[in-house]
Amino acid sequence: MEIKKHLNYALVEDSRPPMYKAMKYWGKKPHNIWQEFIECYCPENGVVLDPFVGSGVAAFESIIKNRRAIAFDINPMSAFFIETMSAKFDRASFCAAAKSIISRIDNDIVYREHFYKADGAECHLIYNYIWKDGSVWKINAKRADGTPILITPDAVDLQKAKDMDSISIPFWYPTDAFPDTPSINGKFIKEIGGRNFSYLWTRRNLYVLSFLFDQIKQQQESIQLPLLYAFVHTLHLVSKMVVSRQEKGNRAYSGSWGRADYMIRNRRMEQNPLVVFDRACFDKQGVLSALENANDRLPSPVRINEVKQGNGIKAKAAINYGTIDVADLLDYVPEKSVDFVITDPPYGGLVQYLDLSLIWLVWLKAYNEKYTPDLSSEITVKRGIVSRSIYKRRLQNAFINIHKVLKDDGYLVITFHNKEMEEWNDFVNAVRNAGFKFDKVTHQYNRRSGESNVSNPYGTAGSDFYIRCVKRRDVDFSDDKSALEHFVFQKTIDVIARRAEPTPYDFILNGVLPELLQAGYLQPEEPSKEINKILSKYVGDNNVFRVISNPENKGGTIWWFNEPAKHINYPDIPLSDRVDETVLSILRRRISVKLDDIIAELFKMYPNGLTPDPRRIREVLEKYAYQSSGKWKLKDVITVEATKHTEMIAQLCRIAKKAGQLSYVGRREQPESIGSGQQLKDLAHFTDLQVLNAKYDSTKLERISWIDCLYISEGAITSLFEVENSTNFTSALMRASNVEKDTPKYMIIPDSREAELLAFSDPIFKDIFSSENWKYATYTDIDRLASLRICSLSDLNRISRKLQ
Repeated sequence: MEIKKHLNYALVEDSRPPMYKAMKYWGKKPHNIWQEFIECYCPENGVVLDPFVGSGVAAFESIIKNRRAIAFDINPMSAFFIETMSAKFDRASFCAAAKSIISRIDNDIVYREHFYKADGAECHLIYNYIWKDGSVWKINAKRADGTPILITPDAVDLQKAKDMDSISIPFWYPTDAFPDTPSINGKFIKEIGGRNFSYLWTRRNLYVLSFLFDQIKQQQESIQLPLLYAFVHTLHLVSKMVVSRQEKGNRAYSGSWGRADYMIRNRRMEQNPLVVFDRACFDKQGVLSALENANDRLPSPVRINEVKQGNGIKAKAAINYGTIDVADLLDYVPEKSVDFVITDPPYGGLVQYLDLSLIWLVWLKAYNEKYTPDLSSEITVKRGIVSRSIYKRRLQNAFINIHKVLKDDGYLVITFHNKEMEEWNDFVNAVRNAGFKFDKVTHQYNRRSGESNVSNPYGTAGSDFYIRCVKRRDVDFSDDKSALEHFVFQKTIDVIARRAEPTPYDFILNGVLPELLQAGYLQPEEPSKEINKILSKYVGDNNVFRVISNPENKGGTIWWFNEPAKHINYPDIPLSDRVDETVLSILRRRISVKLDDIIAELFKMYPNGLTPDPRRIREVLEKYAYQSSGKWKLKDVITVEATKHTEMIAQLCRIAKKAGQLSYVGRREQPESIGSGQQLKDLAHFTDLQVLNAKYDSTKLERISWIDCLYISEGAITSLFEVENSTNFTSALMRASNVEKDTPKYMIIPDSREAELLAFSDPIFKDIFSSENWKYATYTDIDRLASLRICSLSDLNRISRKLQ
């Protein structure tokens, strides 16, 4: 397949379709981004392989784009997802069965005793019990008319909670002992009250769950999988591990198993299983919506083939799937038969997928034994059970097998999200030794991420590295550790210099790690030698970097130069100001624009270490624009300010003509309209800076070309102007630093900002303003000068002022 255009920049994640919203699974990948990679790197009717398919995104997006998929995973949950989503969905039968089951349990004596609360002549439906310090603390219920009511438990409620362990359960439920795994430790077992899976739920919840499961198995076979899908989605949400949401969230009727662990919190929520099952069936993010969406998005019918011992790959199947260990990949997939591999492999013990999935699998295997998991072969690190050396051997073998089944001209795209150097080194070593060469690394923000990203918004928990590899064996990796240290040091300088502002450490990682990977400098010999340890020798008062604390969040320290001028050879405005200006420019150019379109444009302009946080982009938008019908439009006051900015540059061009100067207007401002079908560039003598080629190198000219206005005479800049209508005063100084210090520089400001400028107390700003020949003038000063029939540069110098 000839690649017409590589994906060398971050993409924007779309909202998930309903088919991906009905079930919890860790690390779900953005469907539209994976679809773009599949479309780019696999030909039509070609074969896409994901040997760690998880929730099935690669498989489904492949067949949507007329590719065939091989979807393997050692976790049986993947097979369950694919089978349920691919089956023909009978809406009427599903709805009738679900409502019948709900009605039958709703009328059950045990259920009504524990999930209805008598209040005089009325009975309130209990949605959840909030537990605190081991006992019921509050009860969230609803009246018959749907009105919410918060109840303080009385003696009857407290006694029911104490006595519920005596409830007799006539239906099957899982009593499997917890496996020997560090995911389920002694503290958890003690807090939950027992050593088998039945203790994950309170006795009354277990009663309802076992009743539901029994009823589902009695339904006609064609709707059992959809009903089980809703049941599986219910299981974790009604366990003892669910956290009650804080009052300020205004979500008293829902809880969350937010973190990927087995843990009991001090304050937890016991949700009503029947209510949760009803939601799992019929809510906007429920099974009904998901399966209808799957039926709409996927080709019909979906031909799937379960690959297992005795049943191999079938060429006519759209999806060949199975609970297959990647170690056995060659038993089922012929060598050099796959066009493209895209996958999200495991990263050490970051998420214990199989352990966590047991909460569902202990039920599903009772429905069909093929959902029985094999924990012995998982590629993971488990303290005392699976060592790191075993993990590394399994991971390397996985990539060796992937290398063998991939065609010689095929591409491998891997997502990776771990900032620990030990994990990077193990991963790089496995891929490298398999024979792959790292072709391109892109830092990609995720729109959705787990709770870890809430506490660390700048970190890799909220983002992925998309790593593109080619199938070659001519890989030359350096073993020179001094070269590695020099590389890290220089790339760190480069990242901070390009950002031109104090930089969070995790942003340095986002810029340096892709460079390390592509250059082949990541080595496995000393995994504990992290980047910050390499850089630490360059930190200190008399050294290159200074490190300051980050009071705003937990994103790590902030790094900056002790002497910025030594390392920023071509000064530019700070990245945050550049992003502001770019967003403003997009809004002015596009009039009405979607947030995702703005993010997409910024991702292309500012890759990897420069990629702005999407949350920061929203903050900028809220400053300059308002939302209407899902799009962003410039606020009227900003539009007026932008017009004034344009008018002032036009006045400067008119003054240049009167003063016998040739004028240049900045690249961003050139297309701005000045009325009568004219643009700013029509008033200027130059639209490029070739006239200055002999005086400045190309990099400096690039920076200078963005300055608002220049006066030029005899191949030299005679005056420089930055019109600061509303942006940060500091921005003007940075870009102008590319021009000689003695060149007259003028900051043109609205009259209303003069007091703000005079009160600006930053000592560095004042020093640069004075030492680099800056003055300021107000809009009124410029308008008066432009009104004169004849004026000169001396008149301009006379009306402008220095900072006191």
